[in-house]
Amino acid sequence: FNFPKMHLMGHFAEHIRQYGNIPDYSTESCESAHRDQIKIPYRQRNRVESAMQILRTFNRDYTFSICAL
Repeated sequence: FNFPKMHLMGHFAEHIRQYGNIPDYSTESCESAHRDQIKIPYRQRNRVESAMQILRTFNRDYTFSICAL
């Protein structure tokens, strides 16, 4: 793993111990987006061609949210 991203990951734990966590950084928004955009639509469909069904659901919901503005 001789490239910058992997190298820097080795320093994260020490920096967190020294300086604490970054207050404005949270994975919560990404995790909730994954739930809303992938998990819920997947469970609502018949799981045949699920990727296309999820994309259609997301596209429809996004279009409605834009129209509501």
